[in-house]
Amino acid sequence: MEHVCPVCNGLSKLQETCKQCGSWLEDDGPMTDFVGPYSPYELTPQVHQKVGTCIHLLTCTYCQLESYAIVRNDVI
Repeated sequence: MEHVCPVCNGLSKLQETCKQCGSWLEDDGPMTDFVGPYSPYELTPQVHQKVGTCIHLLTCTYCQLESYAIVRNDVI
């Protein structure tokens, strides 16, 4: 059995609205796609220890507000 992110694997879709203007947020992918071993935005050890979740970066298509969603991994 494996823990996988249902959004990353196309099993479900994020449907969130912007808290600022109410428009739909666009999923820009998992936060791990934006950080690397030498990145100034490297994930903290606490985030790495949070087993069973995947953090997705979201952007408002209207006002460009950035947000994030914590997605619980599914067991397959």
